[in-house]
Amino acid sequence: MTKKGYCHLTMEQRYKIEALHKAGHKAPDIADQLDVNKSTIYRELKRNSSKRGCYNARSAHDISEEKKERFTHNRKFNRAMERFIRDKLSNEQWSPEQIAGYCKVNGILMVSHERIYQFIY
Repeated sequence: MTKKGYCHLTMEQRYKIEALHKAGHKAPDIADQLDVNKSTIYRELKRNSSKRGCYNARSAHDISEEKKERFTHNRKFNRAMERFIRDKLSNEQWSPEQIAGYCKVNGILMVSHERIYQFIY
């Protein structure tokens, strides 16, 4: 028996997950039918189900595409980021979390708060 790898799910696979999940199938059974690792299905259902446990393939796929797009940008630390960080740290007394959060909300390209902490140290 070969070990199934981890993968990115297609829209078609997400519709199958939705149908099987609604029919009461458990994650390991869904994984076997789609020939993917059961961890892939557990993660998909956990990340993309509503609070009541409902899974919607269309919204799950939209969320996935949005995340892919958001993380394709080159977010290497550069001089512009350094100036922005220095300004917010010294003039505004912002924390690295506030800087990263502000940038995320306002669509400003920025490294993570962890990377900002590394810069400070």
